Amino acid sequence: MATIIETRGVTKVYRTDGVGTPALRGVDLSVRQGEFLSVMGPSGCGKSTLLYLLGLLDRPTEGSVVLAGTDTKGLGDGERTRLRRAHIGFVFQRFNLLPTISAEANVAMALKLRGLPVGSVPRDTLAAVGLDAKRYRRPNSLSVGEQQRVAIARALVTRPTVLLADEPTGNLDSEASDRVLELVARFHRELGQTIVLITHNEQVAARAGRLVRMRDGRIVAG
Repeated sequence: MATIIETRGVTKVYRTDGVGTPALRGVDLSVRQGEFLSVMGPSGCGKSTLLYLLGLLDRPTEGSVVLAGTDTKGLGDGERTRLRRAHIGFVFQRFNLLPTISAEANVAMALKLRGLPVGSVPRDTLAAVGLDAKRYRRPNSLSVGEQQRVAIARALVTRPTVLLADEPTGNLDSEASDRVLELVARFHRELGQTIVLITHNEQVAARAGRLVRMRDGRIVAG
């Protein structure tokens, strides 16, 4: 299968008061179209930094990120934003839902930001994650597991090329975690959704078809 997103010799150094702290040290990673990839490692190993670079939320200190055939190294902020909106869906440990609007409106917002027609698509997507009956509820009236399912629906409603999930079960109990992971796996299995999932949990990582392990800013396996 074709490579849909990759990093080439990526390093990331954070600087505070002139002191550099390396987060990534020459990472090469390729993700194939339709792949379910898990990136695992202890806290501070650089896995979330890698996800932010893959999602064009940050820039590498050195190296490049190639998304859907486009080398993003020389792109301006506006071009990066357009490319990110066209290809990337995000699911975070913190759900980042707007608290004053309904679940359906939160999902619809992703379509509006892309300038796409809304219609019944948000409702259909919420139905796909088992929340059609709760589409008019605001986030604070939903359980944390239901809020994460809304966040997944919002990420997938635009049919992104790649879904990036950063510790998506980190705030959930075991039952809600299992439901969310099965939901993610179903979208991969039935729709061929490309997924990169960041985790420190062995059981979560085991859901993926391929496992990459990180330590001290480097890929050490996978």
